[in-house]
Amino acid sequence: MTKDTKEIIIRTLLNIASESQKVTIEEISKRSHITRTTIKNNFKSGVPGIVEYIYLNIVDEVNERLLQYNCEDVTIELLADLLLPVLWQHKEEAHIIFGSQLPFRLIGPISDRTWKWAEKHFNSLIKKHGLANYFTAQELLRYFNAQLITVLTLWLEADIPIAYEKFRPKFIFFMSTQINELIFKGTK
Repeated sequence: MTKDTKEIIIRTLLNIASESQKVTIEEISKRSHITRTTIKNNFKSGVPGIVEYIYLNIVDEVNERLLQYNCEDVTIELLADLLLPVLWQHKEEAHIIFGSQLPFRLIGPISDRTWKWAEKHFNSLIKKHGLANYFTAQELLRYFNAQLITVLTLWLEADIPIAYEKFRPKFIFFMSTQINELIFKGTK
């Protein structure tokens, strides 16, 4: 499949999802004038495969920036500076993926590439915090990713997300604040 054909399929899916309509291969085919067979041959798992393709392209772009650093050296501020501009660049796609009912699981397995990068640091965190009897390092990384996805969803599912520069302090606040402080004790 040519890159143009993939782009047409992706744009069509995003248009349908933005209209809050049920996204199906049949509807994508009808609107894009690309046969269902062509779509299914290239996205074998159908609509979830297309959504995953969009999401993983964004993740790959973030990882290209993030993996240039040692995991131990990445602060929440640096993460914000690497992650938020990429998501803002893809805000249309991200808004629809994070804010729609598209069939996709954002918190999935950790990629081998990301795990290889984070393994040493997250193993040391498990030991440092005495979590070995409760969680593995990969589970701790999934927990972090779940919190990250939750905070990003709050931002990107808004009808009109605020610019990433304005969101950055809120991102740092939510990623740095313990749920106990935020919900049960309040913040100062």
